[in-house]
Amino acid sequence: IYYKDYINLFRQVIESYRARFKDFNEDWIKRLNLRQTVLDQLIERRLLLQEAKKMGLTVSETEVWERIASYRVFQRNGKFDPKLYESVLARYHYTPAQFEEALRDDITIAKLRRLIEGLAHVSEKELYETYAWIKQKINLRFLELAPNKFSKEIKPNEEAIKKYFLAHKEEYVIPKQLKLAYLNINYVDFLDQIQPTEKEIKDYYEASKDQYFEPKKVCARHILFRVSPDASKDEVEKIKKKAERVLEQIKKGANFAKLAKKYSDDKATAVKGGDLGCFSKGVMVKPFEQTAFALKKGEVSNLVKTRFGFHIIQVYDIKEARTKPLNEVKDKIVQKIKQEKAKEQALIMANRIYAEAILEKSLKKAATKYQKEIKETGYFSVNNWPSILPSKLKEEIINLKKEEITAPLEGSKGYIIVQVLDQKPQRMPNFAEIKDKAKEDWIKEEAKKVAKKVAEDILSKLQKGEDIKKLLAKYNLKEEETGFFSQGWIPKVGFNFKVEKDLFSLTSKNPILNYVAEINGKFYIFILKDRQEVKMADYEKEKDEFKQKLLAQRKAIAFQTWVKELRKKAKIEVKKELIQ
Repeated sequence: IYYKDYINLFRQVIESYRARFKDFNEDWIKRLNLRQTVLDQLIERRLLLQEAKKMGLTVSETEVWERIASYRVFQRNGKFDPKLYESVLARYHYTPAQFEEALRDDITIAKLRRLIEGLAHVSEKELYETYAWIKQKINLRFLELAPNKFSKEIKPNEEAIKKYFLAHKEEYVIPKQLKLAYLNINYVDFLDQIQPTEKEIKDYYEASKDQYFEPKKVCARHILFRVSPDASKDEVEKIKKKAERVLEQIKKGANFAKLAKKYSDDKATAVKGGDLGCFSKGVMVKPFEQTAFALKKGEVSNLVKTRFGFHIIQVYDIKEARTKPLNEVKDKIVQKIKQEKAKEQALIMANRIYAEAILEKSLKKAATKYQKEIKETGYFSVNNWPSILPSKLKEEIINLKKEEITAPLEGSKGYIIVQVLDQKPQRMPNFAEIKDKAKEDWIKEEAKKVAKKVAEDILSKLQKGEDIKKLLAKYNLKEEETGFFSQGWIPKVGFNFKVEKDLFSLTSKNPILNYVAEINGKFYIFILKDRQEVKMADYEKEKDEFKQKLLAQRKAIAFQTWVKELRKKAKIEVKKELIQ
């Protein structure tokens, strides 16, 4: 794997995050471990391609070009346009050869993935047991012991507090502090100065016409008769005959929407009379798409078989492919031109002020010359970043030296220039400075110990058969109840995966959870009150859909497990210094 491949993918990932999250910054890269994630993606891709080659998997030129031609971004008026293809690739710094090679690799990996995922299986026994485990509901009695209720019992001890402080010194480090002067140059301040000419508007429209192309769309309803992937021939035939009877009613003039509400197994669209809305090619599965696009407005199809089952399709409208005319998009184009030019003007102004600030060694003097007003922050720590400064610029600013001035930094609303007026280095405070905070933290910790000890004492007594009402009175506690719930969240308590798993394993013979559970800083004693088992009628109704979801999970797990084994067997050497 070459370093340039790593850097290119890393940059793509960073740009993707920046486009999706306005406050994305260097901290995210560290927290999400993006450098390692990108490297892992490249390693996995290389291993998969090597394995595909060993298996003899190949991709033909026809397959590559069919995929390229299907991408709407390369189409003009619904057809593949070679010139548009090359211009789009050039915009993203790709040559056709590079793109086609990457696409060939993508198709190869997709073939390999389907091959491995095809080994996944779910038996009827596994299906029912998994459904029963996930869908069961339990109702719990519980006692909550919050540490803050025991705080008043804790008597402050200065010696103990000092020991606590020394043991947790790193938690009290006062981080580096900055005091800044900053100047905002906002895009919006330049918008009124810009009035695009008719020629500029027309030129922009012509240059970006592909953005305004709308491919042909059909608007359709459907009725789905779902068929399980492992259904027997008899089951398939039974479902098919049911679908044929409904189709016969439609041919005789029955209302399609009403029949969809009554018979369709696609519950999401059934309530809307089977309405799928309008869609272009490339959205639906192939057999469905081919049939829908072959129908005329008002026509109803015969039965269409897809991997989901049998469909009856009715096309209620057709929207032909078209390019929106200039008069429809003119206002949007005007706004885009104004925004682009406002950005340019803002950057020109920002660069002028920055150059002046460097000469004067003062952002304030430079701003005054251009009749701009700077603002100042008070002292703040890097861990308490002020909201007035874009967090994505944090890394750029915190490494500045005193009196240093940044070049214009781009924020979400414009450019910002920053000068460090003063800074205080990170330091360790003495005990006297943080005595009150250390005391507060020590009391919290001691109260937590007391709460846990009391909870363990109560649990022990319950397990020995002591009366819960007497224990509640003795410790001034109130018993609560969750109400029936399924897995995912414990009502009135919160979420803890391990605890929840153990709670659903409780039985009428062993109803008490055998340990004190800590969730969100509080301690809990749980007792099973009741359980609702799944109903067979519900299982039969949801079986097919549940099986598809479970099988999809099994396929993903099967593939990831196989990839992990592939990595274990491979000899992988990484030059760590290149990805730091």
